[in-house]
Amino acid sequence: MLYKYCSEHNIPHNQIGKLIVATGSSEIPKLHNLMNNGIKNGVGGLVMMEGSEATRMEPELRCLKALLSPVSGIVDTHSLMLSLVGEAENHGATFSYNTTVIGGHIEENRLSLHISETKHLENWNGKFPLQPEMVLIPKLVVNSAGLSAPVLAKRFDGLRSAVIPPTYYARGCYFTLSNTTICPFKHLIYPIPEDGGLGVHVTLDLNGQVKFGPNVEWIDGIDDVSSFLNKFDYSVCTNRAKLFYPEIRKYYPNLKDGSLDPGYAGIRPKLSGPRQSPVDFVIQVISCILFLCLNLKC
Repeated sequence: MLYKYCSEHNIPHNQIGKLIVATGSSEIPKLHNLMNNGIKNGVGGLVMMEGSEATRMEPELRCLKALLSPVSGIVDTHSLMLSLVGEAENHGATFSYNTTVIGGHIEENRLSLHISETKHLENWNGKFPLQPEMVLIPKLVVNSAGLSAPVLAKRFDGLRSAVIPPTYYARGCYFTLSNTTICPFKHLIYPIPEDGGLGVHVTLDLNGQVKFGPNVEWIDGIDDVSSFLNKFDYSVCTNRAKLFYPEIRKYYPNLKDGSLDPGYAGIRPKLSGPRQSPVDFVIQVISCILFLCLNLKC
């Protein structure tokens, strides 16, 4: 459906396919589990192949077995978002920029949203209450505030704390491949998923740049004010590359020293923490109000 949408709206994209690889014998059963889950969820075209077959497709790749997903691809995300914004507006949606929902309250089984201009939060340190400039009483609320979704829910007076999921944060860094004029891979290359993430994988963009990431760094000690205002550290430390080389060389042994440059970082809001079974989303219906707390993956 996404390929069809991109074609119809002239959004740059490329169906290049993905290889999920097992580099150790203990990972092979996990690879078969991924294939079975994919089949159960209706993913078409999945093919299990031996490492030699995968190497013929990708000479720089080393693995014992690989799962090919030919329907996977890449897309120009900025063009896609602009297209979706335009289509939403054409269907009557209104976007209010530079505006923040600072909280709300429940009264007579309805939720009132407290609204303020974003600029009024620039110097807020949480020591004084925020005063709404506008109060909206919608019929339906979807809380998809990403990193701030759980702490925003806490700011709704009258909402039971028991319905608010616990908060976990994981930082993920990317490094870009330098010192090369030829892309070593034609497909997306993914290792077996790890605790809290999909592992340090190979991402290709439409300009031919190769990126490796993200890793998983669990973040502790984030207070509600910092979370609400998205005051996270998004810097990428150059020294962190030393942790990437051994992970990448499990499937790309010819990666040369000094060929990784810092890229960018993202913070993933999680509904499950370290060593817990992964949870992607929770849907809760509270009277006439629907709350969605999403686990957004970067």
